[in-house]
Amino acid sequence: MDIQFVRMVRTDASERFVLLGADGAELGMFDLHFLTSGNVIGSLILLDESLAAGESVEKLLHRIDEELLPAVSLDEKNLSFTVVKGELIGTFSSNDEE
Repeated sequence: MDIQFVRMVRTDASERFVLLGADGAELGMFDLHFLTSGNVIGSLILLDESLAAGESVEKLLHRIDEELLPAVSLDEKNLSFTVVKGELIGTFSSNDEE
């Protein structure tokens, strides 16, 4: 897969990554939430048409698991994801002028 994971934000208990394609286009993003139990819960948001033919959500989730989360595993059931596919509307901040 020609998808890069770029960390955008990191806190004590969570991280946010942006998914970038080979051409630098934003394909989606995911958040990881590290629970005190040792489990990790993720939210993967894919933009419409973000995965090329032959690529799958399952392959992408396993790649995230293998590359970023050595202490947990989808197979061991201490890592789970909610996956959403949609359209990016924008990024909003309290500093934005109306």
